[in-house]
Amino acid sequence: MNVPRDYGTINGEQTIESLYDPEEFPQSAETSAIGMILIILYILALSLGNDVHSKRMFVAPTKWLLFQDRKMIIDNDNFTFTYNDSVLKIFEDMAIYPDSDVILAQRFDGDFFELSSIYRPSPQKSVIRENRGNWTIENGLKMSTFDVASARRKNLQQTTLKSCLVMTDPNTINHLTDFKDKSVDPVTKANYPWILHLVNRMNATISFEVTNSWGYRTENGSWNGMIGMLERREIDIAGTATFLVPERIGVVQYIQLYTHTGSRFIFRRPLLSTVSNIFTLPFQRNVWIAIAVFFVLVFCLLYLSIKWEYNRDRMLKSTAYWNLNPSKPTVSDNLLILLGAFFQQGYSYEPYRVSSRIVTLMLLLASLSLYAAYTANIVNLLQSTTDSIKTLPDLLNSPLKLGVQDVVYNRHYFKSFQDSIRKTILEHRIEPKGSKSNWMSVEEGVRRVRNELFAFHGEIGTVYQLMQDTYLEEEKCGLTEIDFLNVLYPLLVIQEQSPYSEIIKTGALKLREYGLKYREEYRLYTRKPVCASQTSFITIGFTECYFALVTMGYGILLCVIVFAFELLWHRGKI
Repeated sequence: MNVPRDYGTINGEQTIESLYDPEEFPQSAETSAIGMILIILYILALSLGNDVHSKRMFVAPTKWLLFQDRKMIIDNDNFTFTYNDSVLKIFEDMAIYPDSDVILAQRFDGDFFELSSIYRPSPQKSVIRENRGNWTIENGLKMSTFDVASARRKNLQQTTLKSCLVMTDPNTINHLTDFKDKSVDPVTKANYPWILHLVNRMNATISFEVTNSWGYRTENGSWNGMIGMLERREIDIAGTATFLVPERIGVVQYIQLYTHTGSRFIFRRPLLSTVSNIFTLPFQRNVWIAIAVFFVLVFCLLYLSIKWEYNRDRMLKSTAYWNLNPSKPTVSDNLLILLGAFFQQGYSYEPYRVSSRIVTLMLLLASLSLYAAYTANIVNLLQSTTDSIKTLPDLLNSPLKLGVQDVVYNRHYFKSFQDSIRKTILEHRIEPKGSKSNWMSVEEGVRRVRNELFAFHGEIGTVYQLMQDTYLEEEKCGLTEIDFLNVLYPLLVIQEQSPYSEIIKTGALKLREYGLKYREEYRLYTRKPVCASQTSFITIGFTECYFALVTMGYGILLCVIVFAFELLWHRGKI
């Protein structure tokens, strides 16, 4: 502390006695007993007290060490001492709360100093003096206790604290402790008992305000909702946890008391057929290439063997061969033989010579093995779900429709992101122009996740509770989450530079240590449903048959085109 020079010195020409008003601070025995240093403290309090209070100079981590000489010289040979607490009156209106560190060192005789801490539990309470020990040149420092301030000062003597609860449903006020309607405002219902535990541990009382918003920065730079109340110091501690976001750092102070919940996109993994062509998946790419090479080789051998067989039997005029294959084989005949064997549909050609029979037998055996492996994989793939949707870009490009739970923090955060992926999701999938927006209730979102290709963004505990109550066992399989907000679990917040911060932090650790924190979470939040039975048989729809139908459609179109050319050719010849 810088003392102005014009306050005078004891040994100089100007004296302390000349600096105070005799009417306000009369020259009495009691005054003299307080000591000269107390007079200096009083003068400093009068001159700097308002600034110290308004600038919060006693707030942690600032430390103050004040000295007071308690002896008074009566004459040249005798000393008398006073042990009253008049010095405490100086601090009666100052902001020295439980987080302050004000040490008063009082010298009683020679080199003996008594050390005391001074604080007030709250603005409504008087000054409390703590004995911290003593100091002498011979024995050094002797502490009466080594407990930190948060342990020594946790008794707030029934101080009234203020808090605020965020409720999106006004009826929540009637069900804070009865565990009814667990899907409505679960964070508030989980945090409310925690606040009561913290307050009881501090021997304080608490009153609650109610708001419908966690609090966000407005256009003029101020904060509304619960965060605004903390910033304006209207409340001491938040009653509902909030997300840790950069813009709130420095406005409020976060306490390491997490609520293990969050909001994410939740969806059932779609069938593989909805995102991929399952008819190409049974074999890897190199297997398909090997099959293609094999069939080209077989086609060439089949063409050569059949042509050689035809020419030989024509020269020999074999009646048996002509009875089996009366027409001359063509390239298209060879292709149909190949396709008929591969698709297990049969063909009209009957091999007659040994060479053609060997080629045909090799083709049939290979086709049988490939067909068995292919069909077995197709049956499995028809019932398989895809795990290819893992990120936001995957979700954006997927066939899933998107919806978001209509709560205030979702609307705020979804519109606050500036990256291209999240903006595109909002503008094209959540609020498409010319269409109905996809903000909805959690009940509607969970129902659509069950019945459609749909991803719903909501509070995971609430969503899983409804799924646990309404879904069949096989419908609980394949549930997947994707984080959109990319924030930590919600945390409790208090005033920035709160005088009770260390006491509340210690209490939060105790809640976790004693298990009281987890008790409320386990009773209010439902974990991800366990898949007790895998998906049973499914109904084949157009999605699964899409590739086959497209192939058939192109085949019909090609037939029509060829037929039209044949008609034109025939008419041209006529």
